[in-house]
Amino acid sequence: MPNTNEGYKRILVAMDFSPDAKLALQQAVWLAKESGASIIVAHTVPDLRRIANFAPVTPEVDVWQGQSNELQREMRESSGNTLRQLIVDLNVAELNVTVETLLGEPFIEITRAVLQQRYDLVLVGTRGLAAWEQFLVGSTAKRLIRKCPSSVWIVKSQHAGPPKSVLAATDFSEVSRRAALEGLWVANHASAEFHLLHVVDSMDVPEDVISRIPKGSSLRNEINAEAQHRFDEFVDSLNTEPTRVHRHLSWGTPWKEIGRLAQHLKVDLLAMGTVGRTGLQGILLGNTAEKVLGACGCGILTVKPADFVSPLEPLFAAA
Repeated sequence: MPNTNEGYKRILVAMDFSPDAKLALQQAVWLAKESGASIIVAHTVPDLRRIANFAPVTPEVDVWQGQSNELQREMRESSGNTLRQLIVDLNVAELNVTVETLLGEPFIEITRAVLQQRYDLVLVGTRGLAAWEQFLVGSTAKRLIRKCPSSVWIVKSQHAGPPKSVLAATDFSEVSRRAALEGLWVANHASAEFHLLHVVDSMDVPEDVISRIPKGSSLRNEINAEAQHRFDEFVDSLNTEPTRVHRHLSWGTPWKEIGRLAQHLKVDLLAMGTVGRTGLQGILLGNTAEKVLGACGCGILTVKPADFVSPLEPLFAAA
């Protein structure tokens, strides 16, 4: 997690040269100017040699395998030239911006780069996928949410640039506090409104609350009072002026309520933790962050728990 007073220090932008990815780069430039971060712009090209190793043995494949090294070199050279021109066109000589061409599957190589180089934020652009597309093939953004250990900012075209309104969602877990702090840092540097939402899920009511309902009181009133008390404690833990935080407490299904409020407030950025109190169950059933990715039109900043361990491994040990 970045220092919440200083912001991000090492930012990786996943670049596929699409308009959405270029917007993600513009977002990274704004963040770098605010925090003094360095930026690496990384484009991933297919590993032709690996593909060739799995191809059937035929005369045609033999010819292609013989040409694959040269073709791979040309792909990397073209990628590097395009990346460098992209940086020149940005006209940001005052920033520390470098480029790199990765080899392999985008989400795997981006994650490995984060593990090796300790980037604290990855930005990736997305137009979003239809529900059936997400089910069948997933997306780089969705896979990064699952497996990349750094914070991941999904930039959507209609919400690029410094946000005017930021919403953080909390379930009172430590990872949601980390997400709220990152969202608050962004809001402060963008002079944006900062909203905080807690959704009371009736399926998640603590047993001790049910057991101590006073005579004449209702379960809903007791749950509301308990949630409000914990909400106040959570806001205090952010160490910011209480009036800076616009609080929202609602009942329902978390991902649906998050999407509803984000749309109602017209927020530009939603900040939330991944794999919070739901733990393993959240991974198996599809956690709230992934569901919100498909349901919300705004940018989404996802934050991992401090003890998150990626299932992928770096190619080389970190220095």
